[in-house]
Amino acid sequence: MAAVRAAAEVRLGAGAARMAAWRAHSYAADEEGAAAALRLDAARRPVRRAPDQLLVRVHASSINPIDLAMIRGYGSCVLNAWRALEGSEGLEFPLTPGRDFVGTVAGAAPGAALAPGARVWGVLPPHRVGAHAEYVLTKSSWVGLAPENLDDLQAGGALYGALTACAALRVGGLAPGGEGGKRVLVLGMGGVGHAAVQLLVRDRHHVVVSCASEQAEAARALGAEPLDRRQEDYADRLQQAGPFDVVIDCAGQGGAGAAQLPCSFGAYVTLTSPLLRRTDANGLLPGTVAAAADLIQQNLAVRHPVRWAFFSPRADDMELLRRRAEREQFSVAVEQVWSWRDACAAYARAAHGHARGKLLLHFAAP
Repeated sequence: MAAVRAAAEVRLGAGAARMAAWRAHSYAADEEGAAAALRLDAARRPVRRAPDQLLVRVHASSINPIDLAMIRGYGSCVLNAWRALEGSEGLEFPLTPGRDFVGTVAGAAPGAALAPGARVWGVLPPHRVGAHAEYVLTKSSWVGLAPENLDDLQAGGALYGALTACAALRVGGLAPGGEGGKRVLVLGMGGVGHAAVQLLVRDRHHVVVSCASEQAEAARALGAEPLDRRQEDYADRLQQAGPFDVVIDCAGQGGAGAAQLPCSFGAYVTLTSPLLRRTDANGLLPGTVAAAADLIQQNLAVRHPVRWAFFSPRADDMELLRRRAEREQFSVAVEQVWSWRDACAAYARAAHGHARGKLLLHFAAP
């Protein structure tokens, strides 16, 4: 391992340099095999080629469910088409995971708003090279000043889940910072659910959370009403807690989960759509058509709007999250932190699921 670290310091010709990066060179058979598929490489350090690009020295980066899924090939059809549209054909492998990060700007265009030395947090869309490396290249619009009162471990695991939550709320007509007063059911208290609850409570919505019993106290601390989904009378209690204006599915129920709810509701938003699964199985166009047919069927089954939401790296949402964090209105729960050298152990933990906080890789660790 020390040899790889030393290799990361070796400079190549024309000013290029190496860095340590965790990468997969082929897809794993399943999520449990993700750790085995990763390899610590001495990779070429990225170079800025456009005025809107920033080079960031990574301090910390989290493991999100999408990282595990991508390592086993999930979404490869759409993501490869997306890469091709941006002129990056052939970059499917090596695959570097890591969708959010915190670090220090190491390179920027002259006069850039974020100058070298600035402490920033940021995100990377799934088709881009990820942040589980010493350096990451990103667009300036995907990066912002990190909140001063969040340490590197909290800030490094904040944005992918929180921005996904912002997207789901906006699809449900609950744009962060907007008018409150709605009754909202949030399914799940993972990273996205934790962020969604904070955003909704701050905007003065009444929030009910379907979660595990061990998460109930955390939900109450955030100002939400928890319902233990494992209790025998869960269905009765959920029906009594309704009706809801909006249901936000952060638990992977998918659109089909709308028909299984015992309570009445106005709209149902899920972050688990069949689009990537369908396109992986059937190809881009047939898969998209099949996914659209699924959405129509889901809407017909409940006679209420069923909508899909996807991660969106909006700069205004990032700034709203920064302001709320600095006012102590937004926080990040962290379960465990690993040194960057122990990423395989971190991915093995992630594959077991049911994390009760973010799982972080610390690239600034000795």
